[in-house]
Amino acid sequence: MKKILPAIALAVVASSVSAVTFVSVAGEIAMTTSPDRRSAVVIVTNGGVGVAQFCLAFPEPLKEAISVTEAGHVIFLPQPLEGLPPGKPISGPEPIAQTLTIVPASGGAMAFVAKGVKPIYSEAKVFVVSNVSRQDWEGPNETRHLPGEEACWRGS
Repeated sequence: MKKILPAIALAVVASSVSAVTFVSVAGEIAMTTSPDRRSAVVIVTNGGVGVAQFCLAFPEPLKEAISVTEAGHVIFLPQPLEGLPPGKPISGPEPIAQTLTIVPASGGAMAFVAKGVKPIYSEAKVFVVSNVSRQDWEGPNETRHLPGEEACWRGS
């Protein structure tokens, strides 16, 4: 029994650590705020092919619009869907944690986090968001379907 308890404790710790795995998507990042600055779209392409699209909603309009077009990484935290094995493709937007970090190849990182959420990069410029969502999904022939910026503007 004494050998079983440490093994169970180790398994629980290992599973909780593996449950928090940030994902990095590399490529050309294009971020644009909506005309009213209440939302933003982040699109990542690689070789001209869409890889990922994220929508950000802000609790208050941003003081200044954000426009980024640069190579870099977008880092996010996927959230598992109840009853769906991890890594299984779905045909719609994927839930993610309310944190998204953009790390351009040059310039400073930007962290978009819900109120009270600590950014993963302490030196990143922090923006508070009311919602972060991943809007793309796997389509036919293993290509990603990106609905475009209008999908992010609807809520603003």
